[in-house]
Amino acid sequence: MGVNKVNKGKVRKPMYRILIIDDEPTICNSLKIAFEADGYIAQFALTGKEGIRKVESFSPHAVILDLKLPDIDGISILSRIKEINENTSVIIVTAFGDIPTAVEAMKKGAYDFITKPFDVNQLKISVNHSLEKRELKIENLILKSQNQKNHFVTRDPHMLQLLKHIELIALSDVNVLIYGETGTGKELIARLIHEKSHRSKGPFIAVNCGSIPPSLFESEIFGHEKNAFTGATEKKPGLLELADQGSFFLDEIGELPLEVQSKLLRFLEEKRIRRVGGLKTFPVDVRIIAATNRDLKKEVENNKFRSDLYYRLNVAEIFIPPLRERKSDIPLLVNYYIDLFNKQFKKNIKGVSPEAMEYLKNYSWPGNVRELKNVLERIFVLIQDDWITEKDLPSDLVQGKTFITNSSKHFSEDSKFLPLEEIEKQHISKALILSKGNITKAAELLRISRFALYRRIEKYGLKIEELTK
Repeated sequence: MGVNKVNKGKVRKPMYRILIIDDEPTICNSLKIAFEADGYIAQFALTGKEGIRKVESFSPHAVILDLKLPDIDGISILSRIKEINENTSVIIVTAFGDIPTAVEAMKKGAYDFITKPFDVNQLKISVNHSLEKRELKIENLILKSQNQKNHFVTRDPHMLQLLKHIELIALSDVNVLIYGETGTGKELIARLIHEKSHRSKGPFIAVNCGSIPPSLFESEIFGHEKNAFTGATEKKPGLLELADQGSFFLDEIGELPLEVQSKLLRFLEEKRIRRVGGLKTFPVDVRIIAATNRDLKKEVENNKFRSDLYYRLNVAEIFIPPLRERKSDIPLLVNYYIDLFNKQFKKNIKGVSPEAMEYLKNYSWPGNVRELKNVLERIFVLIQDDWITEKDLPSDLVQGKTFITNSSKHFSEDSKFLPLEEIEKQHISKALILSKGNITKAAELLRISRFALYRRIEKYGLKIEELTK
């Protein structure tokens, strides 16, 4: 099979990735050489299983797929490619007698089919046209969503269903309580609710309840009058007031001091506020969206959170699953951040090696999407090669620390579990020891605010000087 060139079309850019899935090594090598000569990045796979793995790790813009493979039929591979990324262009290569199957493939989303033996020129033109169509489709999606800055990157079926549920919640004006671990994207979900609601033209004001000292919380939320307390040299509107006609997001609501909880409850009941030091109340029209990584029901049972406030906030409830429960999103997020950081750092990282992607997929990500983003950002700062490989990953990740397993064989019915509070106490103690008692560094390790850490140190009666001897 000869290697012919065609004139470069307008979509021929160095960053376009082509994957060839064919069980004939000669064809794969010839096509790889032909496309690389035109500036594409090309890889190939000799089996369907390997092809699917490379679709996930290599994230090709176009796939040249042979319908007849030794292990998996081409139609099944096509369906899997479209599940992974519906925008991937697929060109089917088939023997003349398989044309009915190729037509079926077209109905399932393939862009074109070419019969063997084929001319490389013809194949290149088909790939070129498919990429042009892909670009137009993506440009249209960008134009439609140009005013929606916040979006949730996912293909997980449960997460996609949750996003549909969120659209329904947004149309109402009820209070919302979002549950999710640190780094799962609770504020992003809150912003989505705001943007899809009738309040979208109003302000979205966010406050982290764990970042404000208890002594300042009331004046920050409700505002204060001039001379209300020492240092109050002028009148200051509170955050609730600034959110009028919009949405007010209370992150880490479980950190809200009890004395402020009662005042927030009063506002939810009356929809009126009074600034600290003020005599008059006035109406404020906001929607309250709260978020927590705690079990607020348990907090209510332990008298650490008001039950009446809990039920006021928990009109609509949203649970965001952790990243370890939606592993199919990891390759998608990795490629999303690679594109993002390539622009930010002006680099040209082409992707992640299959071995490195396996490590990323099998890690438990206790810090969730935020941790994944931070890991990739650190890699981009230091990397000098075109591909992210195992050597670029943090040692903890490669050595298997905090890896997840789908097996429960390690646990028996009589396995002893420590209470969650005891685990948290030990975790905080370890952070304080590692940081040598430096509160700021310990808070960064734990990914909580300094004030939240101080409250937990007091809660568990931890003695920093004893821990750091």
